[in-house]
Amino acid sequence: MASFVLVPGFWLDASSWDEVVPLLEAAGHDVTALTLPGTQSRDADRSQVTLSDHVEAVLGAIDAAGGPVVLVGSSFAGTLVTIASEERADQVTLAVYVDALPKAVTASDQPAGADVELTWDELTETEQRDLSPELRAHIESVAVPYPARVVREGWDLSGERRFGVRSLVVATGFDQAQLDEWRRDYPDDLADLDRFTDLTVVELPTSHWPQLSKPDDLVRIILDVLSTSSRTGG
Repeated sequence: MASFVLVPGFWLDASSWDEVVPLLEAAGHDVTALTLPGTQSRDADRSQVTLSDHVEAVLGAIDAAGGPVVLVGSSFAGTLVTIASEERADQVTLAVYVDALPKAVTASDQPAGADVELTWDELTETEQRDLSPELRAHIESVAVPYPARVVREGWDLSGERRFGVRSLVVATGFDQAQLDEWRRDYPDDLADLDRFTDLTVVELPTSHWPQLSKPDDLVRIILDVLSTSSRTGG
């Protein structure tokens, strides 16, 4: 049994994991799905919410688990997985990046500006596959603007503990060929990928949110990798 902490990215809250939670619990695991500060509702005050606030929410959930944690982050929450893997490297037994990649967290030199609203133009056609009209309507109905300061702030990742954390990338909106192209085009941004001692990339062709479009497949992939890690002592 493992303790899972599930972290949503842009626009969504803990309910985005509603199809995943019972599947993990049925497999015998404890599960905590987070709603991050400022994403409780469209009316929530997000003006002072910082990246540190989101990091503290994730670290608090890891600490509350009281043992090894499988940390799963979707989309922008991959940033939080990266930071938490550095800050709690001894507690994260598997770091899972759902349609995200581990990379540096750099601050923007621009002012925070407006909160980030849902816009389908931000997603490629590939990232929108398997989104039925009903599912798209559901996402639109629950979407909450993402706090601007969280997106703009950076984090000191000069340490190297995260590179020893077993990590999994579930690639849904891109494939290995696309990743190879990005690594050629943006070698500095993705240089960290070569520093992990145990990084697995598994393709799952579906939407940017497999927890919504293919929850069974997402859970199967995570549990398969977790099982392999357990058998090999990772």
